Amino acid sequence: MASNLILRKFMTHFIKILFAIFISSVLLACSSTNQVVKNDGGNSRYAAEFKDALTAMQAGDIESAKTALIAITEKAPNYSGPWTNLGIISAGQRQYDQAENYFYQALKCQERNTVAMNWLGYLSSVKNDFSAASNWYSRAIAIDPKYAEAHLNLAMLYEANLNRPKAALDHYRIYQTQTGGKNTLVSAWIRNLEESMNYVATNSEVVR
Repeated sequence: MASNLILRKFMTHFIKILFAIFISSVLLACSSTNQVVKNDGGNSRYAAEFKDALTAMQAGDIESAKTALIAITEKAPNYSGPWTNLGIISAGQRQYDQAENYFYQALKCQERNTVAMNWLGYLSSVKNDFSAASNWYSRAIAIDPKYAEAHLNLAMLYEANLNRPKAALDHYRIYQTQTGGKNTLVSAWIRNLEESMNYVATNSEVVR
């Protein structure tokens, strides 16, 4: 009976992780545009056009945003922000190879573009290249230790795919600290992970 209960708790937690990976990718597509502007060196000549493209993107007018962003890249190919947002759009449309190309182009323009790194981590996860995903998230965090979304993505990767529960817990806690602890779902994951780790530790001591 106890083993069945533990199994049900594990499966419930795992399903939540899979759901959150999908949700977090969608939220990143909506929220990371401001970070792109912040991380990018910018090109004041096309700032107004870029702002209009972001407005269209946030309003859900993806095709108009895509057309506008492509036009900017043709006029200002060294402007990292438009490439990054084209990558986000392509990732949202599951055009993963195209998205990856856009993000790499963004990094050529701005090597410290942490949003592009975070998304490359996500795309690596989609390809089941979890080592590469970990490296991309870690690179983004090394540049911007307060990048909450990268901490969350790395935590989920550690827990769901790399069997590193303690490291996952550390990054979940950092995410909560950076976001004011408002995410009740992540709070629940932290509690579940703490309980699971305590259970394993207790039972390993019994076995000894």
